[in-house]
Amino acid sequence: MKILLILPGTYPYRIGGVSTWAHSLISNLKDLKFDILSVMDGTHLTPKFSIPPNVERVYLVKRGSSPFRNNRSHEFMRDLREEFIPSLRLLLNYLLENGSCELAAKAVSKLRRSFVRYGQEMLFRSREVWSFFKRYLSGKNWLGDMSIWELNHSIRLLGDFLKPLELDLGRYDVVHSALAGFSGLIGIVQKLEYGASYILTEHAIYYRERFYDMIGCGDSFRRFWSIVFRRISELNYCWADEIITVSKFNARWQKELGADEKRIKIIPNGVDANRFKPISEIVDRWAVVSVIRIDPLKDVMNLIEAMSYVADEIPEARCYIYGPVTDHRYMDYCMARVSDLRLEDHVKFMGCISNPEVAYNRGWVVAQPSMSEGAPIAVIEAMACGKPVVATEVGGVPEILGDAGILVPPRNPKALARGIIKILSDERLAEELGLRARMRVLRKFTIQKVVREYMETYRELIRSRAEKPS
Repeated sequence: MKILLILPGTYPYRIGGVSTWAHSLISNLKDLKFDILSVMDGTHLTPKFSIPPNVERVYLVKRGSSPFRNNRSHEFMRDLREEFIPSLRLLLNYLLENGSCELAAKAVSKLRRSFVRYGQEMLFRSREVWSFFKRYLSGKNWLGDMSIWELNHSIRLLGDFLKPLELDLGRYDVVHSALAGFSGLIGIVQKLEYGASYILTEHAIYYRERFYDMIGCGDSFRRFWSIVFRRISELNYCWADEIITVSKFNARWQKELGADEKRIKIIPNGVDANRFKPISEIVDRWAVVSVIRIDPLKDVMNLIEAMSYVADEIPEARCYIYGPVTDHRYMDYCMARVSDLRLEDHVKFMGCISNPEVAYNRGWVVAQPSMSEGAPIAVIEAMACGKPVVATEVGGVPEILGDAGILVPPRNPKALARGIIKILSDERLAEELGLRARMRVLRKFTIQKVVREYMETYRELIRSRAEKPS
């Protein structure tokens, strides 16, 4: 069985929940062979994980990094006019005019041929494509007028999102995408051209998180991309053989976005409970720990604000934040806010850590302040370490935490502070919640359970494909 695992923005180049899930899945399915397709921004990328031996190849697509080669040959111009632009029009018709998902998939397959032959930069920097895109959008009166900058940025983004189509991949038995976004188009093409099985696992709802990204953008730009992101998700749902998600919360969103309920399966995230376990000797009695990336969606600012209230009540309290910086401007805002609130002695940014189980065990309480989540592995890891967790009531967090922690409203620093203070002030409550948390993980969220379910999913899809008449 040959599997292509598509991991945009994550494994093996970035630490985070999806990367942890991918590494655990591959490492525990030792009898299967994987290729990895990673789609990343940036140029200086080094793996943050040791690649397991059952990974045969890692494809890295760097968005916005291709050298520009001008080509005005007769052959290129003919292909541009007769194949590429008509196929791009069909895709845009699907995205903006409720076109057929079958025609959209065929259009993507044709676009792929042009991408493989000429590359994204050559196609999307041509005057003809830019002029077509401008004319096409100008005919959509309901969209409103985009500025020249927004038009340029939109066509650049569209080209970058479609860039994985440049890869001339071989045939796979299974394509498994960790995102219902543009990178999932590879799975659709593989299914259409080679009959591969296409699996989708959504840890967080792609459309929902992209919507947060567009807060503050211009009206026309936001309207255009809101529709595009939603329709790309719907296209993935239309073609996926299995739509796996990590929580009931996500499943409700998927159904709302048009996914077939019969193809939705919930496989929660899981952790290695032998690695993530209590280590009582290193606990700091007044430590609040958070293991999150520094990113607006994780709402680190919420935790900083909360710590100002905690420090007023419990001066001994210290907050240690572990995780990579994915938004450096946001990190600057966070550091400035720490300074404004004079919390330099109470809030410490610790950077990445290779052994997060040590970080969790250092804390008396673990805080998760996000404004949006799917089913955060960090919460499960903390629970496995026997830690009481105070978390925002977002996404699948309530399903994970159950009665083994404290839920608070998102974007409410006072409520988050009250939860933290409650656990710091009550040793018996902290111990009781920690025990409940550990037992809940052992019952519901072990990596062994997750691996068994994915293995059975792969096998069932291969069996079903073999039984279909050719």
